[in-house]
Amino acid sequence: MKTIGIIDPDRLQNIPKKHWAEHEFCFHLHDLMARLLVQMEIQKAGHIQFEIESEADRHLLASGINILDFLDKSGRGDLERRAAVNHVCNALFSDMLHFIYEALRALEKRKFTVAFSLLRKPLKEGMLIVAQMCADEGAFFDKLKSDAKNLLNRKDLDEAGIKALLASAMKESQGCSFTNADAVYDTLFNFQNDLGFAGLFDKATHLVTEFRRNQTEDYNLNFIFKNPMDDDIYAGGTYSQLAMLMLFLHVMQIELYGRMRKPSKKYQNWMLFTSLGSYEALFTRGRSRLTNFVNSNFAELMRCPVCEARIRIKKVDAPRLFIGERLNCDQCFTDQHFPFGWLLNQFDLDLFNE
Repeated sequence: MKTIGIIDPDRLQNIPKKHWAEHEFCFHLHDLMARLLVQMEIQKAGHIQFEIESEADRHLLASGINILDFLDKSGRGDLERRAAVNHVCNALFSDMLHFIYEALRALEKRKFTVAFSLLRKPLKEGMLIVAQMCADEGAFFDKLKSDAKNLLNRKDLDEAGIKALLASAMKESQGCSFTNADAVYDTLFNFQNDLGFAGLFDKATHLVTEFRRNQTEDYNLNFIFKNPMDDDIYAGGTYSQLAMLMLFLHVMQIELYGRMRKPSKKYQNWMLFTSLGSYEALFTRGRSRLTNFVNSNFAELMRCPVCEARIRIKKVDAPRLFIGERLNCDQCFTDQHFPFGWLLNQFDLDLFNE
């Protein structure tokens, strides 16, 4: 797979070259979520407004009461929920993205223990909080307000509970056709999945694990003696699973932010098209549905500006075109910028409902 070209190659030297584009794609998903977070903060999308309707309200506010308590006591429960959920959403995504960023940088340095220790919190815990907000905002707020310590209670969130929660969150979040609840569960929580993250999370976080499903071997301490030059972490499907989880997080982020302020349809379409198109090209076998879409619908526009040869996109070219907006002409071998995002925005697509 060709590199996407959005990360300096010097940063990627420790990663096997065949995984460079996969690493770049995961960083791209991080950057998408970070940019959306910043955009919503600039727009103050999480803020709420209300009118002071009575003298009693003025006196209550003047007493120095917490704003959430004021909204509750003044009969503005819906606004209380909206304010609290918005605040949690913004703070949680900010926290998760800090951990994910440092984990990706650790993978660039072959610091595998550090990477999986950092990924555990946002993916195994943050993911479930985000899913609760998406699936049933009212129930999430009620528990946050009166029983926050049990938001991740394992009695409720056993295997069946987690899968049901993920399925409900996917139902509420448009654009999740690339995955399903079983796939997310097996990656994050299934210790029987040798290629999943569950065992890696525990062994990266704890020097000794005693449960039979993931116990430390004799004459060993978890990860302490691992050769950092081994490529098994990169070759074992780490990036395909990480990309699936991050893309799911971003789709849920868009859903949650859409409840604060209606998101741009063009942004949704661009994100879904370029991210799913790149995901298909990088991690799925067979032909790419979205690459075929480009070749079928944009054929007359896909011409080299140097030699005017018609360009047909191959699956291997898709991530570099969709994300890096770079393209090679097979006729004159020119490497050039191609404004794919602009081109996509000229069409009235509704990919979230297709």
